[in-house]
Amino acid sequence: MKKSIFTKLVGCFIAVIVLLFIDYVLLILIELGASGGMNSMIPDNNVDADGNIINLTSVTDIGGWVEELDENNAVIAVSGEKRTDKKSYTADEIYELTSLTGKSEWLGFMVKAKNSGRHFLFIYSRDTFEFTPTIVLNREKGTVSSGRSKVGLTVLLIIVLIQIFGISYYLRRKIKRPLKQLSEGMTRIQSGESGVVLDIRTEAEFSQIVDTFNSMTAELERQKAENKHLVEQKNRLLLDLSHDLRTPIATIKSYANALEAGLVPPDKLDNYYKTIEMKADRVQVLSEDMFFMLKTDDPDDKLNTENTDICEFLRMLCAEYYDELTDAGFDFDINICDGPCYYPTDKRLFARVIGNLLTNAKKYDITGNTIAIVCTASGGNIIIQVKDDGDEISPDLAQQMFTPFVRGDKTRSTVGGTGLGLSISKKIVEKHGGTLTFRREDDMNVFEIVLNKQA
Repeated sequence: MKKSIFTKLVGCFIAVIVLLFIDYVLLILIELGASGGMNSMIPDNNVDADGNIINLTSVTDIGGWVEELDENNAVIAVSGEKRTDKKSYTADEIYELTSLTGKSEWLGFMVKAKNSGRHFLFIYSRDTFEFTPTIVLNREKGTVSSGRSKVGLTVLLIIVLIQIFGISYYLRRKIKRPLKQLSEGMTRIQSGESGVVLDIRTEAEFSQIVDTFNSMTAELERQKAENKHLVEQKNRLLLDLSHDLRTPIATIKSYANALEAGLVPPDKLDNYYKTIEMKADRVQVLSEDMFFMLKTDDPDDKLNTENTDICEFLRMLCAEYYDELTDAGFDFDINICDGPCYYPTDKRLFARVIGNLLTNAKKYDITGNTIAIVCTASGGNIIIQVKDDGDEISPDLAQQMFTPFVRGDKTRSTVGGTGLGLSISKKIVEKHGGTLTFRREDDMNVFEIVLNKQA
C-alpha cells in the first residue's frame, strides 16, 4: 500500500523531533565535557567497590564533601571540608537531604560500596545546581563552567540547519518529481499527442492524480473515437440520404421532361402524373423523417408529456391498427395488463413508436401469421413488447437495425420505407427515459420497450 504525502510529512516532523532530541543530548554532553566529564559529576563513579574515594577533587572543587555513615546514619569519617555540624542523621533528615525537591540548603547523594557495604553521603550546596531542561553549572556558586557552551550552541545550530535542509530537499524531490511528470504529460496532450499514459510510482495522493489523469486521457481517446465514428456515421447518413433522394428526383425530372416535350402518349398521361405524385410523396416522407430524426437529436427539443395510463393508451392504439393487421391476414394477439400504469408520455411521439413497430412487423413478417403486443409492469418498470413469428433476423442486421437507413430487405431501392423508422423510434423511447432493444426469443422477433417509472 502506497504511503501518502501526509504520512511522509508526519514522519519528517517526527524525525525532526528525534534529531533535535539527539542534538540536545549532544549539547549536554559537550557541556559536561567542558566541566571535566560526566564521570566526575556522578557520585557512584567516585567510590570504588571497596569504599575508596577515587576523585575527591571533583567534589571539593564545587564546594562539596563526603561523609561516611555507619548503620545508624552516624558520621564516622569526613573527606573534604565539612560545612555543617551534623554528627548523625535521622531517616527523615536523610530523605529531606537526598530529595531533589527538598527544602534544605544542602543536597546529598547516598552511595554504597558494593564489596565492603560502606555508606557514603556526598553533600553539595543545593544552590550549586539549577534543575532546568538543561544543566547550567554556575561558576559564581562553585560550579565549573566553560566557554565551550557557545561553541556547542553553534555546532547544534549548524546541525539543525543541515537536518532541515536535508528534510526539505527530500520533500521537494517527493513533490516536485511527480508534478513535473504530470506537467509534461499535460503538455504532450496539449500538443495533440494521442495515447498519453503516465506511469509514476509515487505517494498515494499523487498516485490518485495520476490515475485520474490516465482515466481522463482514456476518456479523451474514447470521445475522439466516438466523435470520429459519429462523423463517419453522419457522412454515411448524408450519402444514404442523397442516394434515396436521387432516385425519385431523377424519375420526377425525367417524367417532367417527357411531359414537357410532348413525348408521352395521351393514354399514358395519368400513369406519368401518378408516378410523379408518388415520387414526390416519397421525397416528402423521406425529408420529413430526416427532419424528425434530426429534431429528436436536439437536446433543446422538449417532449410534450402528460401523465398517461400506458395500458389504456396501448389499447387505443391496438384498436386503430387491429383492422389493418387482421385484413393483412395476421392474428393480432393483445395481452395488456389491467393497470393502470402511469408514465409521463408524449402521446403523439409514442404513438409513432408503436405504429412503426407494428407496421414493420406487418411488412417484414412474410412467413408467419402472428403479431402480438404485450404490456406488463414489473419491479417499477413498464415493459412493452411487439412480437412477430416471421423469419429470424440475421445477427448482422440485428446489430445495426437501429442505425439510420438500414432496412429489413437490405436494399437501397425505394421499396421498404425510408430506413429511419427504427432509428427514430429508439430516439423517441430514449427521450422518454426508456430503452428499445431487439432479441430473438421462442421463435419470435421481439422488440422490447422498457420504461423505468422510478427514473
